[in-house]
Amino acid sequence: MKQKTQTMHWIIDAALLFGFLLAFFLDLTGLAVHQWLGVALGALAVYHLFRHKNWILMTLERFFRPTSWRVRVYTLLDAGILLGFTLMVLTGLAMSTWFNLPLADYDLWYNLHVASSVITLLAVVVKLALHWRWIVITFQKMVSSAGRSVGSMQPLAPQPAPVAHQLTLSRRQFLTTMGLVSVGAALALSNVLGNRNQVNSQSLESAPTADPTPASTATPTAQPPAAATPTSQPVAAATAQPTVVPTAVPTTQPTAYVCTYRCRKGRHCTFPGQCHSYTDLNNNGYCDLGECS
Repeated sequence: MKQKTQTMHWIIDAALLFGFLLAFFLDLTGLAVHQWLGVALGALAVYHLFRHKNWILMTLERFFRPTSWRVRVYTLLDAGILLGFTLMVLTGLAMSTWFNLPLADYDLWYNLHVASSVITLLAVVVKLALHWRWIVITFQKMVSSAGRSVGSMQPLAPQPAPVAHQLTLSRRQFLTTMGLVSVGAALALSNVLGNRNQVNSQSLESAPTADPTPASTATPTAQPPAAATPTSQPVAAATAQPTVVPTAVPTTQPTAYVCTYRCRKGRHCTFPGQCHSYTDLNNNGYCDLGECS
């Protein structure tokens, strides 16, 4: 029974690790698969915690009591991974196309999502390095149990009892295990960081930095000179009308001069006239007194 429980734990942990690494390759899975994969990983992580609830309660109780540094390090590491997964799921849901939330600063949410993913992945690698013995031993037991199950279906000669040293671990096994994990983590990190740099470069290229400047400079500069048309029209209208009208009115009004007396000598003198009584109010070159005769 205990072996089956350990096997189930190993399978769940392997599924979480594989799905977590796959989520880093957004260009391979696509956005829709990436979102559903994140939800599935979140649900599987909750199920993982539920299966370890007794261990979690016991560890928390030991954490606040005098205990070894190893227990405290393991507890803090697991708490950091839990916090990282929580941030990844929450930021992912906030940016998802399912809700279309009006985020005030999308870049902030995106950077938080990427940063929490990278830090959590590094913490997972450290956790795997600390628990590599359990990983390898459980895998060997799974393979051995599967071999015995297949062998039991065929009538073979009695197999010798397993020797204890067959499950011993070597340095080569540790390097092999961590090498595979490190390669997967390095590929995931390089891919997500490359996508992030590509997104930042595209956002800088498509940023509306140059457009507003020419638009705001060219439009106000071209329009004010065009407004010079109404400037010339009022000047011409105001100059022509007052000049003609005031000049003609005072000049022609004296033409209606009414003679009150006539020239005594009966003359019709032109300028300058022949006596001191010469007057020409209508400016026609003739003495007004002579025009009345």
